[in-house]
Amino acid sequence: MMAEGSRQIFDSPQQPSAYGDKISRLEASHQDLEKRLAQVEREISNKRAWSDTVDTRLQSLESCCWQYAASNQYKMQETSNPDPPDQEGHGSDQEGFHEGVTQKKLQKKEEYKKLKEKIKELEARNKELLSKAMGMHKHSENMNDPSHLSAVLQMYEMLRLRDWERLRSSTDSYLTYKTGSSIIKKLFDACEKDLEQRTNNVIEVLEISPSNDAMINSKQIMQQIRNLFRYSYYQNHSDFYSKIVMQAGVDAKTAFQEQFILNCCKIYCLLLLQDPPVTAVWNLQESPRQYLEHVDKKGWEHWRKPAFLWPIMKCGDQVIVKGVVWDEK
Repeated sequence: MMAEGSRQIFDSPQQPSAYGDKISRLEASHQDLEKRLAQVEREISNKRAWSDTVDTRLQSLESCCWQYAASNQYKMQETSNPDPPDQEGHGSDQEGFHEGVTQKKLQKKEEYKKLKEKIKELEARNKELLSKAMGMHKHSENMNDPSHLSAVLQMYEMLRLRDWERLRSSTDSYLTYKTGSSIIKKLFDACEKDLEQRTNNVIEVLEISPSNDAMINSKQIMQQIRNLFRYSYYQNHSDFYSKIVMQAGVDAKTAFQEQFILNCCKIYCLLLLQDPPVTAVWNLQESPRQYLEHVDKKGWEHWRKPAFLWPIMKCGDQVIVKGVVWDEK
């Protein structure tokens, strides 16, 4: 029985093997992988070719840049050394000429640089003055008023910087720092006295009471008086301020000095008539050094017995213009 069963099994027709199916599938996947690898290799070779082309272009561009830079450098050398080698006989003369031209150019550059620094300094001062002036006011200024604070402060800066330097550099109107300081202080004191006297006269006429009940009304009236005075002081000309100059005991020797003296009176009176008033401070001992500057721009450690040329300008407790000092020794 066993022999027949075995024979029956072996004599039966063969079925497809499971292992054969797996092998055929593996072979098919292997072929597919080979195709994919071949495609990847083609793509890589294409990318390498593109990369080589880009590198070649970059090298070409770099070469062009180097050639352009070398050409420019050569042209600059030709410009700076225009003398051909066959004109050695004239070399020394031409070198001297070019040295002179170069020196003049350097001098002009230095002058231009100094001028730019002065302009920056003036602009910075103006900005500082304007910011302080605007911050000091509780209400915005009436820009239609030609005697508003910012405008008068600009007049004062021009008086200190431009007019004073012109007076100093003029041969006919030359003033020393000592004489100039004395004149400016006398004029400012006379302006304060003149304005005080005129204000007192108006108060007497209006019979303004100094009592606490009338304090608010008094302040409003004083503000109106200052506004009226400011308009009057701004409109008045040399005859009006000549009286203040006479009270100061200052005698102008030239027409230039006279104009400077009258401008001093007018501008300081307009500062005193601001609301609140701007006043001059001449007490050097009580003036912090950060609110002072030297006429020669020296550091304070190099000052020798400093004295005021132009005073500190204050509005209440706030300094709005620094004072200018000079060395008496």
